[in-house]
Amino acid sequence: MGLLSILRRFSITLVATATLLGLTVLAPWGAAPASAATVVTYPAPPGAPTTGQYAVSVGGRSSPVHPTGLGAFTNFSFGGGPVAVTVTTSKDSPTAVLRPRDAAVRVTRLAPRTFRFTIPVPGSYSFEIDPDTDTYPPLFLFANPLEVGAPTGNTPTTRYVGPGVWTVDGAGQIVPGASGPGGTYAVPPGTRLYLAGGAILRGKIRIGADSESGPGADGTAVTGRGIVDSTAVIDHGRPLRINNSTGVTIDGPIFLGQKHWGVVSRRSAQVTLRNIKVINWRDDDGTGTPDGIDVVASRNVEVDGVFVRSYDDGIAIKSSMSDGAWAGSTSQIYVHDSVVFNGRAGNALEIGRETGAPITGVSYENIDVIHKLARSDPYARDAISIFVRDGGDVSDINYRDIRVEECQERYLGFEVTGSGSLTGVDVDDVVFAGPPRALPTVVAGNPNGLLDDVDFRGLRFNGGSTLITSPSQLAFVTNAYATGVTFGP
Repeated sequence: MGLLSILRRFSITLVATATLLGLTVLAPWGAAPASAATVVTYPAPPGAPTTGQYAVSVGGRSSPVHPTGLGAFTNFSFGGGPVAVTVTTSKDSPTAVLRPRDAAVRVTRLAPRTFRFTIPVPGSYSFEIDPDTDTYPPLFLFANPLEVGAPTGNTPTTRYVGPGVWTVDGAGQIVPGASGPGGTYAVPPGTRLYLAGGAILRGKIRIGADSESGPGADGTAVTGRGIVDSTAVIDHGRPLRINNSTGVTIDGPIFLGQKHWGVVSRRSAQVTLRNIKVINWRDDDGTGTPDGIDVVASRNVEVDGVFVRSYDDGIAIKSSMSDGAWAGSTSQIYVHDSVVFNGRAGNALEIGRETGAPITGVSYENIDVIHKLARSDPYARDAISIFVRDGGDVSDINYRDIRVEECQERYLGFEVTGSGSLTGVDVDDVVFAGPPRALPTVVAGNPNGLLDDVDFRGLRFNGGSTLITSPSQLAFVTNAYATGVTFGP
């Protein structure tokens, strides 16, 4: 059961119980008056790009819409009750959908090109009027919770970036305006970079040195409701790197990138990525490996309530970079309560492919994969993927309460192609919208790489109506090197 479903059922039960006791309570989620909510929108600063594809009103307040290479987005905060949203589109459609479906939000068409719906709780949503999200890209709604205790200016431990367009200059300083290509801002140890709503920072952010042996920046944070736009940088990508650092919190901002990996943690520990939004697309020449979030050779990392729209991998757990650099063991990674819209070149929820060192204790829980798109060579990528390419051992992996809405490639692939191993994988309460035989499910090892002890429980297809208790119900691909694979209710 998804988080929104739990909240909705809880509120309905609370209302019914209170009514029996003669108490006065608010209506359940989705039915409370929109005026009950407190809404904060963030005007676009002068010179900031906006799009005419969508116009958005949140609780009666205009919320600007910004373009990206993979869809448009609007960003606001609210609390104190549900909020009504009106969207006007440049193209008409008889219907529209708000994803994730688990939110159970009904969209009403008020008039040609005008739609309305009510968001019950903060979260990240995708408003779509065309099943072909390339032809008419979606509108992403980043509905943040209200901020508490936000700074209003600089302090000895806070670098405050207020509303407006800012640029990281060649010396690594944040300066007002949009001049120059944008550089890299290094967050000093023990400090916070705060990006206010309505702030757009052209450049990159670095926590810790980029060299493998370089110093980290412990006890740092990047927070707020602003935007980090690394497409303004010459190489167009890597909006945030966390290197060799401990005790890092990233909470709230939007990260835009092209061509390279997006938000990356390398050899770091006690890292929290919360309520961040990552949109990462191919370079202008069509090249690149634009992942969303990559956790590399790190430990004790929590990824909580994030949104990822990426052309390549969505959220990936690795033990080295693609070239083998930054190698090290990865452990205790918890990814939960998040939304992933995965593009054509990668896997939505991935472990691997870079597995030169051990990876253990990884959990994906309560996640909505709203799309897993395909390239022209389908059946090579997965909505849920473990790919042990190298010599590291991968173990103690858990997938729980995962919902995959649209999948154009393989549903799931657990493969060992290198000399490492894959053991101890639990897949519990995973639901695919499609039919079980439409796409492959792959569990396979090789003569040099052990795959053992993979347990499927509550694996369902057709939106949940078809329970899988035997591999014969699937388009199941396996081999003699995969042992201990079980299915059950």
